[in-house]
Amino acid sequence: MAVLKDKKGAKVEEPEVIAEEVKTEAPEEPAKKDEPKPSFFVYLGPSIRNQIQHGALYEGTRAEVEKKLSLQIEKYPRIRKLLVSDLTIVEDRINVTKPGTRLNAEYKRFVSELK
Repeated sequence: MAVLKDKKGAKVEEPEVIAEEVKTEAPEEPAKKDEPKPSFFVYLGPSIRNQIQHGALYEGTRAEVEKKLSLQIEKYPRIRKLLVSDLTIVEDRINVTKPGTRLNAEYKRFVSELK
C-alpha cells in the first residue's frame, strides 16, 4: 500500500485496487442502416414534344413520379422503364448509351416505336 498525504498533511493510506477480470466480448454488429430511398427520378428516354423531356427531374418516390406522369405513361408505357433514381443515375447515364445494356435496348425500342 502506498502512503499519501491529504490536504491537511495527515498520512492517508491508499486503498488496494483489486484488478477485475475484464471480459473481452466481440463488439456487436452495427445495426443495419436502412437503405437510402430515392428522392428524385430522371427520365433518360427520348424527348417527346409536349409530353416529356430527356433529362427531366421528378421529385418524390417512384409511385409519386409515376402518378405525376400517369397520362404520359398510359400513352407511352416505356417511359416507366426509362425513369432512373438518383441512387443509380451515374451508372444509368452511361448505360443508356452503352450497347448491350438493358437501358440502351429500352431506349432504342422506344425510339423505333416513336417513328
